Amino acid sequence: MISVVTPEQSERLGQILVGLLARAEAEAAFLCDRGGNILSRQAVQAYDREDNIAALASGSFFATRVLAGLLGETEFRHVIHQGATHSIFMQSLGCDLLLLVVFGRDSNPGLVRLYGQEACVDIDRCMAAAGPAPALNRFEMDPDQAPFLRVKR
Repeated sequence: MISVVTPEQSERLGQILVGLLARAEAEAAFLCDRGGNILSRQAVQAYDREDNIAALASGSFFATRVLAGLLGETEFRHVIHQGATHSIFMQSLGCDLLLLVVFGRDSNPGLVRLYGQEACVDIDRCMAAAGPAPALNRFEMDPDQAPFLRVKR
């Protein structure tokens, strides 16, 4: 799990995404966590509510893991949703992040997938270069305290 992205990593992630956009002739690329929080973004075309796009795409993508399990697979590594004018490529990374690439009808979906996969390798290397994430505090709820019980006053 990613807890901190250094300024150096952030700059490198931006470079990787810019290169992906140019090679794949895509419109936007987002790197987000499982919750859809955007860690890095680059875009040729701005989209309203990019945070909503990332959150919904992330939820959709990670829901496919359940579908994969039902089919006997451990996971689906990538998904492409193709529309009449816009499409989105999504791929999970080894560092537990998700790459989203938005592209138009003039882009070749095969090239988006190829260059997206190459970008994922570079992103994984970038994130691994910083070493293991620092230990995080762990918080647990005490079930004896009935934390969700409403008290009428």
